[in-house]
Amino acid sequence: MSTYKQLWKKYGFAITICIISLTIMNFIFGTVCPSALFLGIPCPACGITRAAKLMLMGQFRKSFEMHPLLILVILGVFFRLIMIKLPQKGRLYINIYVIICIIIFICFYIYRMQMYFPDVEPLVYREDNLLAYIRGVIKLLK
Repeated sequence: MSTYKQLWKKYGFAITICIISLTIMNFIFGTVCPSALFLGIPCPACGITRAAKLMLMGQFRKSFEMHPLLILVILGVFFRLIMIKLPQKGRLYINIYVIICIIIFICFYIYRMQMYFPDVEPLVYREDNLLAYIRGVIKLLK
């Protein structure tokens, strides 16, 4: 059995459940971002789902404007697929790539939050978040 078939056999069900869960979450709450849903603030990856959707629709400029670091995720997926054939060295390279990407995402997040929050999509404050609801309930109980 090929390596890709083994991976699908191992992770396919989990991937399918994640896709279904995210679709339901988006339908019910209007977002797939737990940070926006619970705290009202965007996460470092906020806008990446919309950027991927825009890219799949051929709107590359809008995709880049929504989240320019989507390209790092796409490169990481391709890099991972290539490195499957090199089990030992591949893990090291993937781990290094992930660490570098996390650092880039955090630095870019800080920059975007300073420049665009809370007025520019996708870095807007979500007023209907769970934390605001809990604060409202506590105020009513006082």
